[in-house]
Amino acid sequence: MTTKTKLVCGLVAIFAAGIVVGGSVGFTAARKNQVPAPTEQKREHGSKRDFADKWCSKLSDDLKLTAEQVEKIKPITEETSAQLKAVHAENGERVRAIFKASHERIKSILTPEQLTIFEQKNRERENRIRKEREGREASSKSPKC
Repeated sequence: MTTKTKLVCGLVAIFAAGIVVGGSVGFTAARKNQVPAPTEQKREHGSKRDFADKWCSKLSDDLKLTAEQVEKIKPITEETSAQLKAVHAENGERVRAIFKASHERIKSILTPEQLTIFEQKNRERENRIRKEREGREASSKSPKC
């Protein structure tokens, strides 16, 4: 084997080793820093009791509240939670009305084939949202605080 051939083989071996090592390091780093997909991330939505209980429990833990203080604070957190739920419901209605109006405007522009697909996609989205909502309601827990 000539010196030139040995040199080329050596460079190719170094290049291949670099690819293997670099790929391994990159893959390992990517796995460590991987962000879970949105479907994997736990969403903590639920009934007004869930929020009120979590808030009351957090206050109790953070502030080392006495049982008497918890009994006085609990109705406040429940009332606040109910008010927030009402605001959320009002905003939800407004958002639905905005989307409904925009969908009507979009429908007037679409061809019959596009309209069929558009309506199917909307039904799928509504079903997905309904299932998520039902799942949240089913997973709500009894009050702790």
